[in-house]
Amino acid sequence: MATGKDRLPASVSIEELARRRKMKQNAQPAGTKSMDEADVALMRQSLNVVVPDNQHQLNADSETQIQIPVMDIIPYDLNPRKAENERYDDIKDSIRTLKRLNSPLVVTRRPGTTKYMVGKGGNTRLRILQELFEETGDPAFQYTLATYVPWVSELATFADHCAENELRADTIFWDKAQAYAVTFKQLAEEAQSTTLSARALEVRLRQSGLPVSKTTLSYYIFAVNNLNGLGSACRRLTINNTIAWQPAFNAFERLLKHTLQADFWPDLRDQVLRSAEQSWLATGELDPAKIIDQIDQAVALKLGEAVEFVRLARDLCQRFTGEDVAGLVAQARLQMKPSAPSSASKPASPAPASSPEDDPESPAGDPAVAKPPRTRASPAHPVDVDPLAAVQELATRFARMSEVADCLHLMDTWPCGFYMEVPERDEPIELNEFGADRYHGWWMLAMLSDQLDDTWSELLPADSTWRQAQRQENGRDEYALQHYMDTILGMPIDPLTLGKRLATEIDSVSVWMDLVRALRDLRAQAPGRFGGGQ
Repeated sequence: MATGKDRLPASVSIEELARRRKMKQNAQPAGTKSMDEADVALMRQSLNVVVPDNQHQLNADSETQIQIPVMDIIPYDLNPRKAENERYDDIKDSIRTLKRLNSPLVVTRRPGTTKYMVGKGGNTRLRILQELFEETGDPAFQYTLATYVPWVSELATFADHCAENELRADTIFWDKAQAYAVTFKQLAEEAQSTTLSARALEVRLRQSGLPVSKTTLSYYIFAVNNLNGLGSACRRLTINNTIAWQPAFNAFERLLKHTLQADFWPDLRDQVLRSAEQSWLATGELDPAKIIDQIDQAVALKLGEAVEFVRLARDLCQRFTGEDVAGLVAQARLQMKPSAPSSASKPASPAPASSPEDDPESPAGDPAVAKPPRTRASPAHPVDVDPLAAVQELATRFARMSEVADCLHLMDTWPCGFYMEVPERDEPIELNEFGADRYHGWWMLAMLSDQLDDTWSELLPADSTWRQAQRQENGRDEYALQHYMDTILGMPIDPLTLGKRLATEIDSVSVWMDLVRALRDLRAQAPGRFGGGQ
């Protein structure tokens, strides 16, 4: 007989009871047992137990995933990122909330070591995990899932870290410069047992999955070689700062090398940069133009020159990187000289004739004292302009117009003040778009320089190719000069060709004619310069 316990509730029909039993049979596969609430609670608790450390099962030759204590992992000691991650606190808050990483760390192990090391980025995340475990003691932070990758090489590991940083696009300029132009270069040179040029470094970076343009790499190299003096301010460097500084610094170095003061350049530069660091610490500003101006002043003080002269010379060296510094310096001096009064503003008056007897201060009685030569003003060259500087300025201008400035050398001790050199790398002067101009320009200047006559060739620098060929020095024989004419310079201009050239309306011709007149003035005012040829 059915008891009250077995009786069907009045609110449930037999049809409803059958439907519920069928649903339960479908939801629970055959052969399984149902769990009561107590068993379910125990199961949930067991799932919170940390997965056992399986690193001892690691096969060092294959990539695999391992569960590893966070305190057993060390950061990468060559980490290219030196600056603190600006999002550090945000990343830490996220990991604290999730109690795990969004993606596993990549770890590796150097041969002969037992510690695991971050193998591809993730140094910030490792540091945060270790901090959270130390701060909270929470088992959730004690272990982390990691992807182990076998060790390849120091260079490969460093390149992997750099590539990971590039993907995140938050590495500062200075860290990149140090990474690519210093650390990567050193590791690559050690691996190859050779020194890498900038071009070879660019190729090696690309082969390692780090494509860096030649221009950008040049800025990195410049920065690490020249800007360390900024100290802590280096972390605020940008590529725009470097673009502003590089040509000016190169110009300063050329200028000091010309004045035989190149050894002082690093100290002068770093002294100004250290001052700029202190200013940056106080104001937070790093002004490239202000720093260049301060170096102008430091160089002027070192050379004993006016700041304006140094600024002019440096600017010319910046703009004309392929030209002889001596010519640029001469041009800067000409620009510094005050202009002579024009005939329109002041009427000319004839100078009174004078004789030694009229002038009580005249040294006429002493034949050992030379009398100053008579001078005459030229429309192109006022009387107060140094005649040698005028010659050098016109020679430089004509060389630029004729595209041979790379061959022009200014030399104060050479009678005419300039001479022409064989092109570097023995490149024929007609093998470019300015071939005809270069050919005429080279020979028209050489004709005026007196270098075709070997009377003064011993005055040329010992490493001059022209001197060595003309004097048969440094292993060159009697055919060397002819060889240069046959293969590089072409034969000297014949009178007919020169006459036709001078009859044209080419702008450079008028400059060349001014140069002829300036040389005539130089010979008249300083005949002693040419005494060896008379």
